Amino acid sequence: MTDEIKDQINDIIEGEIQNNINEYIEKEGKGFKGQELKVNVNEEELNRLVKVYKKMNKYRKSPLFAVKTMDNTEKIVSEMIEELKKDSTE
Repeated sequence: MTDEIKDQINDIIEGEIQNNINEYIEKEGKGFKGQELKVNVNEEELNRLVKVYKKMNKYRKSPLFAVKTMDNTEKIVSEMIEELKKDSTE
């Protein structure tokens, strides 16, 4: 299970890096034709992200999350979603 999550997170990180590179290339009018970009990800950082991801998923599945969402007092996930919305509009 952990390897599967690591692979998913790696895919997400690679996708984000590629999207940022593509945006830069479009903006600057430069390119890397026929070249491959390789990125190394720190395994300790990846393990930390997996741990946070697991905790967040456990929290999202909990009854406490459901109750807090219903009475509009849930802050952890909703703040993360708002942050992502801000980042995507910039």
